[in-house]
Amino acid sequence: MSNILQNAGVAGPVFISVGDSLKLKKFLKVNPKISKEFSFVDDSPEFDAYTNAGFGKIGDRDPSKDFKMKAPKLSGKEWWTYARNVIGVSPVQKGGGFPTGVLRLGGTFVIDDEQVLYAWSDSVPGDVPELQAVFKAMGVNFEM
Repeated sequence: MSNILQNAGVAGPVFISVGDSLKLKKFLKVNPKISKEFSFVDDSPEFDAYTNAGFGKIGDRDPSKDFKMKAPKLSGKEWWTYARNVIGVSPVQKGGGFPTGVLRLGGTFVIDDEQVLYAWSDSVPGDVPELQAVFKAMGVNFEM
């Protein structure tokens, strides 16, 4: 996959999450296929980068009526790894209280210089864009 993107002139993907550098380090250890060089974290108290990108929180809006929540296809070992690590990578804010960071939703952008070619904001966890639409915005012809 990375060869296809590189051959198409795509300089990414870039991964940005909420939390702090220690949680990002743990996340990258658990997900070794994600490049450390292209991984960043929004560690501001209110997750300003996410807010400024237009990403909301769980409950801000209703998911599309067409959206059907599905559990990811993981093996027993992968589910166990997830369960062991989810708390360690969750964006829990300092000072205690309810960890509002875990309510943050993400999204997907395709950017060329300063022009946004594609934008998607998740309405609930797991509400992700169709990969073909993202590839098309990047100018990559990729059949799944």
